[in-house]
Amino acid sequence: MDKTLLLFINREWTNPFLDWLMATFTSFDVWMPILVVVVLLLLWRGNFRVRSFVIVTLLTIGFTDGVFTQSMKKLINRPRPSQALAQVREVSLEKATPAILGVWKPVQVSLSDPPEAPVIGRSFPSGHAMNNTVIATLAVLFFGRLGALYIIPAGIVSYSRIYCGSHWPSDVIVSIVLGVGFSLILASIINLVYQRLVSRWFPKLYRDHPSLFGAR
Repeated sequence: MDKTLLLFINREWTNPFLDWLMATFTSFDVWMPILVVVVLLLLWRGNFRVRSFVIVTLLTIGFTDGVFTQSMKKLINRPRPSQALAQVREVSLEKATPAILGVWKPVQVSLSDPPEAPVIGRSFPSGHAMNNTVIATLAVLFFGRLGALYIIPAGIVSYSRIYCGSHWPSDVIVSIVLGVGFSLILASIINLVYQRLVSRWFPKLYRDHPSLFGAR
């Protein structure tokens, strides 16, 4: 089932526009500078709730991406589809400096070669899917329906990892579930720590903002 769904998404349900769209959404190099600017602006100009959201998100991704994802990739060592199968479409933007210029260049599409030897696999979990699920989950937690809008780009990024031949469908599905779980657990822990410490050390701040989620 995993292989069948992969091949439908990666080889059958394709067209030039989707190649461009998925390659663009899946490119971390394109989005990284934009995300840094957005984070800095939100921390500078945002209110308490916005800043709380940014900080909780950064702490959660610091754990999910920096600790959990990297550790599990080494432990499970699952080959990516393009490493395990022949004729998998590998879709990416053309290399450019800065990376965003690659958006206006022809999309690079190649077919993977037959596997010849054991490889170091980094297919599970999907960092892209998990990180964007964390952002989407916390956005809903902090901003409700408005935050739910981020589910759309998060879904496209997650789908792009299968479309571009980087991950198996099961990698992405499990990573989404883990992303939701880690977000809810870690956000609750961070909020509890905030309440315990701030109520003791900064009572005025605590009176104004007794919870990170319900802050005015």
